[in-house]
Amino acid sequence: MKLTTKGRYAVLALTELALAKENSLVKITEIAVRQNISSTYLEQILLLLKNSDLIIGVRGPNGGYKLSTSPENIMISDIVNIVEGRMEAKGCVSKSGSCTGVSGRCLTHDLWDELSRHIELFLGQISLKDIIAGNVLGRSSPPKVLELK
Repeated sequence: MKLTTKGRYAVLALTELALAKENSLVKITEIAVRQNISSTYLEQILLLLKNSDLIIGVRGPNGGYKLSTSPENIMISDIVNIVEGRMEAKGCVSKSGSCTGVSGRCLTHDLWDELSRHIELFLGQISLKDIIAGNVLGRSSPPKVLELK
């Protein structure tokens, strides 16, 4: 379930692209230097995102990358799922459908399954535009309880 550097760097890189002037191309080396990321590693990550049509890449000396759509249309869950795969909190999924290796599900299966859903819902509500605008904190606050009088 751990979010690796690949997922974090993908979000950082796309945030850099979202900050760029509209329709301007950003070079890998620019992102790599600003974010202290290996340009070779970043290139692998951006290739995954390009192949998934989240970004557009242009080759050549004046080339670079840009978002394929506006920042408000790119959710963090989209980015993470492309480079990391779906975030799963449970490690008990086998091809046979058994968590225990014998039969049935383990006692904590529903707990970890629900946590996976919460992670997906949380990341699915935050766009690149939200990150740029600083609209992330407070989204995981517990619901307010109304007092009955």
